[in-house]
Amino acid sequence: MSSNIFGWVPILSVVAIQLLVRSVSSQNVTNDYLHHQCNNTQRIYKPGSTYEKNLNQVIRNISHVHLRYGYTYSSNVEAYEVSKDPNIVFVLLQCRGDSYGSKCHSCLHTALSGLRERCPGKRGAIIWYDQCVLEISTVNTDGRIRYDSFFNMTNQKNVSSDPDRFKNKRRDLFHKLLLGATKDRSESNDSYAVGETRIGKNKMYAMVQCALHLTPNGCHVCLEWITGTYVRFYFDHRQGGRVLGRSCSLRYELYPFLRR
Repeated sequence: MSSNIFGWVPILSVVAIQLLVRSVSSQNVTNDYLHHQCNNTQRIYKPGSTYEKNLNQVIRNISHVHLRYGYTYSSNVEAYEVSKDPNIVFVLLQCRGDSYGSKCHSCLHTALSGLRERCPGKRGAIIWYDQCVLEISTVNTDGRIRYDSFFNMTNQKNVSSDPDRFKNKRRDLFHKLLLGATKDRSESNDSYAVGETRIGKNKMYAMVQCALHLTPNGCHVCLEWITGTYVRFYFDHRQGGRVLGRSCSLRYELYPFLRR
């Protein structure tokens, strides 16, 4: 379900070469820029405008939040469900499950700078980094799955032996993680699950995550959609890949890529 409301940046597919690191000990947790979408339907704001002042105020407010779960969905008005303010601002920040607190704050400032550089003056825009996704918007999408914001990145290397066994192991691992991420929210404050499985001499490492504004059922729907739409049809026998969206994401590799 692609959308043509965004700028020239491709929405559904971004292919990148992910170089395999020689050893686990040499790996670094990165925060590279991955992708962005500039929304062309929410108009432009001018420097010093009410919208910009509201945006800056929301960012300042987020900067004083602990972000212990690496997530916030904030606005410049409290009753935004019924507000008709044309300058209302909604900001979603979802950090990766291993990037909370100060690490999430750091990613926020990196993402905000990147968003202003790549989508200058846009009232609606999304940007992804390794460790977080940041969205600004004039539209309240709290609790909704955004099907128009997904893209995928794949490792260009194929599995060299027993590809069908590899695919089955990947399917089983993602199924296990989906169940872990969508369990009763009373048991956990996040929708994030990680795991690994051995495939011959190698290990596959994987993660899934949903934005915390989704209910467990919404998270389940989102993750099922991206595993069925992307993993099945785009990743095939690839050694690694990821799907990123505003609402949920997943990744798998044959090397560790998360903080322990």
